[in-house]
Amino acid sequence: MHDEPATNAQLRLLLDERAIRYLILSAWAAIDSKDWPTYAEAFAPDGAFEIMGQRRVGRDAIVAGPARDLAKYDALQHIVTNELIRVDGDLAEGQWYAIAVHVPSAADASEHADVGLQYRFRARRDADGWRFTEVALEPKWTAGMRFDIDEPPEDA
Repeated sequence: MHDEPATNAQLRLLLDERAIRYLILSAWAAIDSKDWPTYAEAFAPDGAFEIMGQRRVGRDAIVAGPARDLAKYDALQHIVTNELIRVDGDLAEGQWYAIAVHVPSAADASEHADVGLQYRFRARRDADGWRFTEVALEPKWTAGMRFDIDEPPEDA
């Protein structure tokens, strides 16, 4: 049986999906290492992130949230899976799931707050590549210690 060669459009779609998958994985690897500049670059300057009733708009607010919320943890691990990506030209949308493990003390890694999450996203391609324009996180389950986020300061 003879396979048809891939068209340029099919190759472009595969490359776009791969670039967006890399965007997802690298953003959450940056969260795990608390690399806030890399995490910020994953978002468009006008991007938004929604988590547990908070909407954070713009890179500064998007980064300030996890920098504040996750400071109390010595170790973090986001296991990302089931990425679904739909590309339409320079726009994309989709979702992924993650299991997030939050360890308050590296001295006792048996104590942790775990959360099963669903992320929905929108992204767009600009001159620098793909960036998130919208990410919404929905917790599906928790285990272990309680996980919560802090309220932003009044001046944020």
